[in-house]
Amino acid sequence: MTNVANRLLLIDDEPAICDFIRKVAVSVGFDVEATSSPDEFRESLREFEPNTVLMDLNMPEVDGIELLGILGDERYPGAVLIVSAADSRVLAAAEKSGNAHGLRMLGSLQKPVSLSELRDALKDVCVAQHVTTEEELRQALDLGELVLHFQPKMVRREDDEWLMDGAEALVRWEHPKYGLLMPSEFLPMMEHTGLILELTDYVLRAAVAQIEVWQKRGIEIPVAVNIPADLLIDPGFPDRLFALLKEYGVHSSNLGLEITETGVTEAPELSIDMLARLRLKGIELAIDDFGTGYSSMTRLHHLPFSELKLDRSFIMEIHKDGEAKTMVQAMISLAHNLNMTACAEGVES
Repeated sequence: MTNVANRLLLIDDEPAICDFIRKVAVSVGFDVEATSSPDEFRESLREFEPNTVLMDLNMPEVDGIELLGILGDERYPGAVLIVSAADSRVLAAAEKSGNAHGLRMLGSLQKPVSLSELRDALKDVCVAQHVTTEEELRQALDLGELVLHFQPKMVRREDDEWLMDGAEALVRWEHPKYGLLMPSEFLPMMEHTGLILELTDYVLRAAVAQIEVWQKRGIEIPVAVNIPADLLIDPGFPDRLFALLKEYGVHSSNLGLEITETGVTEAPELSIDMLARLRLKGIELAIDDFGTGYSSMTRLHHLPFSELKLDRSFIMEIHKDGEAKTMVQAMISLAHNLNMTACAEGVES
């Protein structure tokens, strides 16, 4: 395997496009492998170990949505950039599909792409890429470099005043070399290396400890923590969580758990028992990123969730996209009709 830090795997069936992208990528510091074959693509993922994938959507043997599925199945931790002649709506749909597969999508460029546009995009990728190893991630956990930021959850009262009704715990990495890193820059690697469960334990303890600090100051702020679907098949998880709450003297009603819609869909039937135990103890359960996955309405009906969190990709578009607005209205109506709270993510204005 190459020792070059920035490795780009390109899949496109047009030789001239491949040659053009290769030259631009090499000029900004990438080592490049190119293919048009899905089998070679899979092999290169494992052998070449790219930290960036650049892909077309329209190819004779495989389409880009299938490729995103392959990357998701492989738990690919790097970045993905789309370069395609597809129209803007298809490009947007592909990006959403990649996000639903847990991939780090960097956006899309529409063909014919200009030299300056491609070079700027690849330069941005170079700047964003950090060579992160499992050892570095373990060290970050051991040294307490991973910290929580708390995003407020607001509710509008009948008198039109806004009240802080809770918070969501968001993990950040205070990297000694690169500064503050966002989750998209290390969570995929956490999942790829299997450290995501250790990270979840770390975040849960830090969140519960912060709730205790607030309680001692007379402040009651429920905090929500994201958990991976893998925990839903761990029979010991509820008891460990209840023991943690007891250790810090925190009431279960002050802790909420969020599971992505995709995780809920993939969760086996035995997870219903675990979710029911958590709800019986007063822990609120939310479906996160609702609208980006493919939930079975039957499963949604039977699982004991108390909140739907509407994905920001819809919320940020409602002022200019009538379809997004219609989808948000429908999801809010669904939540309320199921006696669940609806929470809008991505409200920035």
